[in-house]
Amino acid sequence: MKFSQLGIAIFILTMVTACNPFRPAPSPQPEMPKNYALQSEPSSQVLPDKWWTTFQDIQLNQLEEQLFNTNLDLRQAFYRLEQVKAQARQTHASRLPTMTLNGSTGRSQSLSATGESRSTTSSLSISAAYEIDLWNKLSDQDQATQAQILANAENVKALFLSLSAQLAQQYFLVQEQHAHIRLLETQKKRSKLLLNLITERYQAGLLTASSVYQAERNLATIEAQLPAYETTLKQAENNISVLLGSAPGTIKLRPSELPPISKPITIGLPADLLIRRPDIKQALYQLNALDHTLAAAIAERLPGLNLTATLGKAANSLTSGDVNGTIWSLVLSLSQPLFDGDRRQATVEQQKALLAEQLAATRQALLTALQEVEDSLTSEQNYALRAEQLRRQNRANDNYRKASLNNYRFGLSDSTNWLNSEIDQLGILSAQISNQRLWLNQRIILAKALGGSWMDDQLSTLRTSLREPK
Repeated sequence: MKFSQLGIAIFILTMVTACNPFRPAPSPQPEMPKNYALQSEPSSQVLPDKWWTTFQDIQLNQLEEQLFNTNLDLRQAFYRLEQVKAQARQTHASRLPTMTLNGSTGRSQSLSATGESRSTTSSLSISAAYEIDLWNKLSDQDQATQAQILANAENVKALFLSLSAQLAQQYFLVQEQHAHIRLLETQKKRSKLLLNLITERYQAGLLTASSVYQAERNLATIEAQLPAYETTLKQAENNISVLLGSAPGTIKLRPSELPPISKPITIGLPADLLIRRPDIKQALYQLNALDHTLAAAIAERLPGLNLTATLGKAANSLTSGDVNGTIWSLVLSLSQPLFDGDRRQATVEQQKALLAEQLAATRQALLTALQEVEDSLTSEQNYALRAEQLRRQNRANDNYRKASLNNYRFGLSDSTNWLNSEIDQLGILSAQISNQRLWLNQRIILAKALGGSWMDDQLSTLRTSLREPK
């Protein structure tokens, strides 16, 4: 077969096999339900992209912005993304020809029957090699690494979302502890005044010793609660310090009131999670990457075609004279794996199992996301209901406390009911504070469960800041 005929045959073979006949079908996209079991209320509000701004807390907003610039977990995730990008460039390079410049020079002397013979040899050439992608193996490998880049980028975005929620939760935990401490300090002062009053009346013979003991017990109950709240406050501030990339103990937050929660939020449709949840997008990109990896593994078992070429100049200076000229070579090689101990088939089976595992993981991620939204909606409704119940309980106990005090003042009862109502009032006010913080915590979980798009800009900003010369 002439060279031109061989070239035509190779061209036809390349065109015929451009689509791998053994290529597996793409993995099916998981289906989403049309609606949530629990729906948003008509009066619900739409969350802004940066959901934490709905709390209208300037200090929290500043901490969130600082978090995105200084958190060390984010930096690690970003540099892992850079590693994947570099690996992808390596994989992409395999689709392009390789070219090498070769040069050599040498001088030698040999002996023959005619005497000594000296020669000088020099050459300069360019060699190229190219693997013809008959079965789209190189293309699939390239597309798999590109999908891996997208998957890792979504992983960084998921970390943005998770860390922003962690910071907000720790921030409101700090404010909850401040609120508890303020309440206890106020009640502590009141209990001391009551203890002094009851002690004076006991010394005057108007009350029994049990009244004094009960007042002392109330004061001790209040004082015993303070260390636990102060410990939690310190630990939460330490958590925030580490989240901001600082040493524990360096962050001191200003006390502020826990913000009220007014309206429920709009949750949209389950299908929105496919474009708003970075963990789901990551799973889908990972699924796409494994699809291409499996196709490349199948193509690895098929024939391979490589083309190598060399072009250059050579000069030989001999005793008998000089020889100069052009040197070239063109080699087309075909290879077909015959026996490899079943290694390639095992690789294909491994990739099929990995693909099936990832498909199950993607479906599980979708179910988990749906559950998080549904659970958060249920929890929000229950915290709202509990808040209303605590308000009614507070009003009822306050009325009872005032009536018990009047009965005590007019001698209609001893101080037992009154003092008990005082400590009960403390418990109700404390429960209201805790319920408010837990309600805020649940709102944060719901915002995280719904995802968002603000992480795209934050990733771009982080990339710019970390690539700028220091």
